Amino acid sequence: MEYPIWHLTTLAGGFWIAFIATVHVYVAHFAVGGGLFLVLTERAAYRSENPHLLEYAKKHTKFFLLLTMVFGAVTGVAIWFTIALLAPQATITLIHQFVFGWAAEWVCFLGEIVALIIYYYTWKTMKPGDHMTVGWLYFLFGWLSLFLINGIIGFMLTPGDWLETGSFWDGFFNPSFWPALVFRSFFSAACAGLFGFVTATRIPDTTTRHTTVRTCSAWTILGVLATMAAGYWYVTALPAPQQEMILLKSHRVSDFMQWFWIFGVLTLLGGLALAIKLPRAMSFPLALIVLLAGQGLFGSFEFIRESGRKPYLIWNYAYSNSIIKAQVPVINQKGAIASARWAPHELKTGITDANVMQAGEFLYQLECASCHSIGGPMNEIRKRTRNYDTNAMEAFLTGMGKLNRYMPPFIGTRQEKTALAIYIAQGLNKNESVEPVAIPTPEPTTPAPFDSVHSEYTLTAWADQGMQFYVQSRQFTLLPAGNMMRAQLVRRGSSPEIVTEDIKMHYSMEPGFKGENLSGELEAFPEAGRFEGRLAIHPFKDGVFEPLPIMTLEARTPEDEILATAKVTVPTSDQMGCRNCHGGDWEQNGHGIASPTAANILETHDRMNNTNHVERAKKGPILCIECHDDPAQNAQGSNGYPTLSAAIHGTHAVFLAGRDAEDSCLKCHPKNSLRGQHKGVGLECTNCHGSMENHAISLLKADQVQGKKTADRLLSLIKPSGDQTIESINPRKPWINEPDCLTCHVDFETPETDMGFNTWTKDEGALYSIRRDDMEAIHCAGCHGSPHAIYPATERDNVLPLQYMGAAQSFGADGSCSVCHIDMMDYPMHHPGMGIEE
Repeated sequence: MEYPIWHLTTLAGGFWIAFIATVHVYVAHFAVGGGLFLVLTERAAYRSENPHLLEYAKKHTKFFLLLTMVFGAVTGVAIWFTIALLAPQATITLIHQFVFGWAAEWVCFLGEIVALIIYYYTWKTMKPGDHMTVGWLYFLFGWLSLFLINGIIGFMLTPGDWLETGSFWDGFFNPSFWPALVFRSFFSAACAGLFGFVTATRIPDTTTRHTTVRTCSAWTILGVLATMAAGYWYVTALPAPQQEMILLKSHRVSDFMQWFWIFGVLTLLGGLALAIKLPRAMSFPLALIVLLAGQGLFGSFEFIRESGRKPYLIWNYAYSNSIIKAQVPVINQKGAIASARWAPHELKTGITDANVMQAGEFLYQLECASCHSIGGPMNEIRKRTRNYDTNAMEAFLTGMGKLNRYMPPFIGTRQEKTALAIYIAQGLNKNESVEPVAIPTPEPTTPAPFDSVHSEYTLTAWADQGMQFYVQSRQFTLLPAGNMMRAQLVRRGSSPEIVTEDIKMHYSMEPGFKGENLSGELEAFPEAGRFEGRLAIHPFKDGVFEPLPIMTLEARTPEDEILATAKVTVPTSDQMGCRNCHGGDWEQNGHGIASPTAANILETHDRMNNTNHVERAKKGPILCIECHDDPAQNAQGSNGYPTLSAAIHGTHAVFLAGRDAEDSCLKCHPKNSLRGQHKGVGLECTNCHGSMENHAISLLKADQVQGKKTADRLLSLIKPSGDQTIESINPRKPWINEPDCLTCHVDFETPETDMGFNTWTKDEGALYSIRRDDMEAIHCAGCHGSPHAIYPATERDNVLPLQYMGAAQSFGADGSCSVCHIDMMDYPMHHPGMGIEE
């Protein structure tokens, strides 16, 4: 915020720092280990009186001088140049905090320079003992430089108590200081052997060349083995958050970990082969191959170590985009552009339609360009955001830095977040907004016949859910197709009677639909006074999307005499909005999860949870209930993971926080999920289920009560909305503890509130779809309609009340009881508030 931005696109900041630093640090470690290698080689030459070995030591000194002092110094200056431009806030913090440490390191570096120059130019003029003393002084100064730099570099990863005390010593002798020092010391020895191979190829004497190659192999092999052991100590000594980031949460680590072991094995095998089989065949190209394998080994480890710092440059102090963590609350209120001293003047007056793209571009450079490139090799931003339109990109920015903790959070105002989303989605990716889903207009259907005077029976039916959605693709199954349909048969009379015995409840779907169990008989449940059965129907009539297919029910005697007929909708849809954020298009004709969308969902799951679903899905569809409990599927998961509903809503609440139902619930669920009277009076999903955040918290708290520790992390990332607190939200099990109608309809009266959130049905038996009246006879849904489609709803939903009431209204509305009663009733038997005079 305090410094100007170095505008980079193709080769972003992360590339330059990674490229220059890994090369420089490799040479810098050689500068330490190589100093020890030189003086020991010189001593060996004197003791063995081997002039060829002494000559090798002299020539190796020249190579060492040019590489470490010239190339090493140039790349060292390049590091300071790049970090000063790309990470100025972290750089100035290191300078201010460790000014005396840097001064001491520069003294040691000066000692290295002087000692190395004397050592190189006095081979013929200085006594051997004095000459080796200068060599030992060089190694001492070099190792002290390593000692000092190690404390400062380690501070960036594990500042430890410095965050509270600000003490030089707390920052320098940080939690990773000693394991890092041992690791780097051993790797310096390995580097000496690796670089020694390069010059050993030029030794003319065969015996001396073989001996030197084997010596270099010993330095390499023992150094690498010790480095690996120290590396394990290094990682395990890190505080828990950094360990978790390295071992579990940074999706890039697995690739670098793989390369670490590959290069480690190659380096060991190269050193071993050169020692045993190939000293005679030793050549300069072969030496370079082994040297580059060592570079790969060290570079991959450095990337692994660096991942432990994410999303910071200085852990828990300065983010990777140089924004200081403590300043975030002020910046979020004031605005990132207003807080940036070097922001373009035309943006200081505010973001408008005319400058929104410019504002987004500046915010990208301010907050993203330090790690992401545009068309370059490092974290290419367009590749990672290719699926997002503006809405999805804004959702990602909302959740950034929470579940994907290797990234900083977006810092700034809501308007700035929208501007950055527009720039990335429209400016960089040229993505148009995802077209709104098309819901077909429900076609009316002719009700079944009913004679209120002569008909002996009333047959009513309803769906278990107001919109049964399913999510299936070639790669995974979240929820399979399946509708639970229920029905009641009433023998009309002065005292109507529920009938279940000696009845066959036959059903059949209207022609043109496909699925399973599209015709058959519902099973009788006499103790509950109803019939029920499950079928799986696909919402396409002759290939055209139709989410409200019609079922015809016939109550028959054992001899197949039809007693009553009714029609009811079987609401079902696969029009889930996964593509809104996960890319791809519909599978076909405005519905279904396409393979590119499903693949991205699995990739995201793998990245966030360290799973291998993409590979597993190649062998067949993954079932989400393998791990996640789901009462809707009567499934017990494994390993204490959150329930399926809690996992999905908890994860998405992180990204969809602060949105209304239209921009959260209905971005995922079918648009026509709510169709009935509640929608007609202006209610939304959130009136009963709560906001996205509160809904997720209620589900996660139920998992927490069950001891599922995995729910804790998601809960920690979600902030309740409105006047709710984490403590005030009551836990609920999905599909079992649902909003209770009587929360609003107290004593069945007209509601005085429009918020039913946070009061749940006590168990499955109290759910609206199977609850019965005060007499434990008629089911609520039998008179009022399916959940989320309370009469009046759409023309197709209303087919049943049109049959019995002649109007789109609940059975018995306005005191009309002739649906079941042949006599006029003068008191409300089923529940109070029926409009009947008592």
